[in-house]
Amino acid sequence: MIDAAILDEGLPQLQCRQCGYAGCAPYAEAMARFEAPINLCRPGGGETLAALAEIMGLNPLEYAEPHPDPPQLARIDSASCIGCTRCLAACPVDAIMGARNFLHEILPSECTGCGLCIDPCPTNCIRLVPLAEPTQAGTEPRLSSPHSKLHSPETRARLRQRYQRHVDRFHRALSSCTSGSTDAERLQEIRTIVQNRQKRQTREGPNRDCPTPL
Repeated sequence: MIDAAILDEGLPQLQCRQCGYAGCAPYAEAMARFEAPINLCRPGGGETLAALAEIMGLNPLEYAEPHPDPPQLARIDSASCIGCTRCLAACPVDAIMGARNFLHEILPSECTGCGLCIDPCPTNCIRLVPLAEPTQAGTEPRLSSPHSKLHSPETRARLRQRYQRHVDRFHRALSSCTSGSTDAERLQEIRTIVQNRQKRQTREGPNRDCPTPL
C-alpha cells in the first residue's frame, strides 16, 4: 500500500480544496486508497502530477494534466471590514491578521489565494486579485508569496506547519468554548453590525475618501 504521508509531501500544501477534498492530507489519503486520481491538484499542475505519478508508479501521460489558474492573492477592503473574524477561521494557513472588531489584513507572503475566506465574509469585503497587481499606484507588485516557490520543499513544509498550527489552535478554541456567544448569536451580532453600518452610510452619503464596498 502507498504511504499517504509520502503522497502528501508531493502536494503543494495550499490547502485550497480545489481537488474536492478538505485539504492536501485527505486528498493524499484518498489517493493511497486508490479512491482518487492523481490529477486533481490544479494549482500543482503538471509538476505535481508527475511527482504523484512517480510515487504511485503510474504513467502521468495517461492522465489529463490539470491547468492551474493564474496566481492570486486575497485582499480586504478596509472600508467594509467589520472585524468579525470569520475569515480568520476560514484561512487554512493563517495568512490573515486581525482581532475581533478590528480591521483585518492579508499577509501576502503567506496567502495561497485559495479563496476560502471569501464566502464566510458577511460584508463581501474580500476579493482575489492577480498576484502581479500592484497594491498601490506606482508600487511594485507583491511577488513574495507561496506561489513564487510553489514546488519548493521548504515552502511545502512551512505551509504544512502553518496549516497544522491553524487546525490545532481552532480545535483548542472549540474544546474550551464552554460559555459565551453561540454561533447563532454571533451571526445575529454580525448582521446587526452590517445593518448599522449600512444605515450610517445612507445617512452620511458616499465618502469619496473610501473605496466603494465590493
